[in-house]
Amino acid sequence: MFQHVSKIKKSNFVILGISTFIFLGNVASSSFKASVTATGTGNQQSNQYAGSAACASCHKNIYESHLKTAHFLDSRPASKEFIKGSFLPGQNTFVYNNWMDVLVEQKNDSFFQTAFINGFEFQSKPFDIVIGSGNNGQSYLYWDGNKLYQLPLSYFTSLNSWANSPGFPTKLIKFDRIIPGNCIECHSTYAKMEEDSDHNPTFDKSRIIYGIDCERCHGPAESHVIYQQEHPDDKTAKYIVSIEKLARQQRLDGCALCHSGFRKELKPPFTFTIGDTLDNYSLAIYSPDSVSTLDVHGNQYGLLTASRCFRMSQLDCSSCHNVHSNEGNNLALYSQRCITCHAGEQHSGINLTPEKKTIFNTNCIDCHMPLLPSKKIVLSVGNSQDIVSYLVRTHKVAIYREKTKEFIKKLNSMD
Repeated sequence: MFQHVSKIKKSNFVILGISTFIFLGNVASSSFKASVTATGTGNQQSNQYAGSAACASCHKNIYESHLKTAHFLDSRPASKEFIKGSFLPGQNTFVYNNWMDVLVEQKNDSFFQTAFINGFEFQSKPFDIVIGSGNNGQSYLYWDGNKLYQLPLSYFTSLNSWANSPGFPTKLIKFDRIIPGNCIECHSTYAKMEEDSDHNPTFDKSRIIYGIDCERCHGPAESHVIYQQEHPDDKTAKYIVSIEKLARQQRLDGCALCHSGFRKELKPPFTFTIGDTLDNYSLAIYSPDSVSTLDVHGNQYGLLTASRCFRMSQLDCSSCHNVHSNEGNNLALYSQRCITCHAGEQHSGINLTPEKKTIFNTNCIDCHMPLLPSKKIVLSVGNSQDIVSYLVRTHKVAIYREKTKEFIKKLNSMD
């Protein structure tokens, strides 16, 4: 969900904190046998994970394509290969003010964010886990025993720079944001989680399946793999969640688990399986009447379901998104999917040359799902006085007249 940024005046800047950090997407997968309850409609006989690589023998093309997606790359152990931000001198320091800064540095084979106050080292913590594919940005976690905490700096691709992590203050260095279970629930396939005596979440480092892989949506696959290996001629999907057989709301709930903003937890993380009713596990903390005030960051489901397109059709997330492919910000491709229902739109009254009118008619997204500034994520670029607004593409499909005017103006300025 890291998207784009735009500059705003510093005098207008207000920090809007968020109680739980919404991570933004990138992961590698590992396989192990994990004991976790798998409910839903998959008829699983076992609650054991097979590892997504076990899917490749029967689903080679889908598996190889999925390896390139932001979902699959949504989290992984930190290494130089996967950390996108620069460690080069001149590019690896975030300045909070004249007496406080954070240096991003490599020490032997490890990487650290090190805080300095008045030139003296104050605190240093390692990069242990990368969150985010880097297509739009990354954040980073460190281990303290069996607890996870977020590092103060994140990397934003559109800025090509380090900046304060989303929701973190711009004038105060913090290493104490503990990571709750529902964050890891949305940035991994599975993690063994418990609580300590103070009700803080703890994780078993050896029992994390990084990234959003096949089994996150289709359920633990050990029984399915064993059955299909023993019955190779049976083409009926057994002991696995078959997404196409689910009802519309079940499919939507599978996405809404992580794409409907902050939710009130009713049951522990990792107990929901696609096919279950999400409201039995967690509740949205907004009402349909308040959808106009929803932030564009983190609640694609709430915004989509408030759209006329959604209400007047059988549209769901998969109508536009192919989770098995890395489609990125391919606006032309998404626009083609809009046109399957809106092929007759001529946009009469738009004063453009025929060539530019063709461009206009084949880009639905910039006018009807434009980039809008998040009210919850505001960033500071460390070596400047600029406050940066984080832009996210809204999923409230509507007519945005000012954005349409901007797009037409941009087209008319083209040579």
